[in-house]
Amino acid sequence: MKFDEENLGVALEIFYSILKNGSITRTDNPREFLRYDQETEVREALEVCARKQGLVLCRYHDVFYLSPGINNPVFGLSNTEIKNGLGYGFKNPEMYTAFFIMHILIAEFYRDSTREPYLEKVHKTRLLEVVEQKMKAMEALEDLETTSEGHQFNFKVIAETWNKLPSAELRPDECDEIKQRGISSKNALVNSTIAFMEKNQLVREHDGAVYLTPRCKAIIAGTYSNEEVQADLRAFIEGLGDAAEEDDA
Repeated sequence: MKFDEENLGVALEIFYSILKNGSITRTDNPREFLRYDQETEVREALEVCARKQGLVLCRYHDVFYLSPGINNPVFGLSNTEIKNGLGYGFKNPEMYTAFFIMHILIAEFYRDSTREPYLEKVHKTRLLEVVEQKMKAMEALEDLETTSEGHQFNFKVIAETWNKLPSAELRPDECDEIKQRGISSKNALVNSTIAFMEKNQLVREHDGAVYLTPRCKAIIAGTYSNEEVQADLRAFIEGLGDAAEEDDA
């Protein structure tokens, strides 16, 4: 595909600015946004630039971001880097469980594959309750190993990892203080997951509640609902416990 030199230049300027600054806004880059909105070639060239580098262009209102595609060895994080980022003691089972918690958190914010969040915030106590409900519902499934293979996600290991943990652990030196981070309790594992997401500019935590960042909303709008595996996994997670909740009602 051949592009007009000027249009390609604008696309490269946008691409470089996002890589350099993490994002670009219409306020700071009005010329680039205008050209992007008006010129089909600029949009196509920018998409090609991102795709060739294994990246996904994400837009949320008047801000552009780039998100690493699946298995991106340059811009993405390796499993080792993710485990180190989550904290001391995290191995594959705990990492998979953290991924599952992330999916549950995202599912709480969104309903029916909408591009805008359904909620402004999710309280951590609510997140813990929902994770517990989903884990119990998942564990009750008859053939969890086959389900894991179908969704490319090891649900059996995740359920076992979660269920072996106490709800919370008290510090030995201060018996009324709950241990905040790590893999020693369900509370600590959720806290570590939220801290990892906050460190990667996906959420922010304030007064015991979790808020999605604009960057996270852009990534979800641009990638989460469009990846077949991710959408299938999301539908599975949202469906966990639905039958039981209807029976209780």
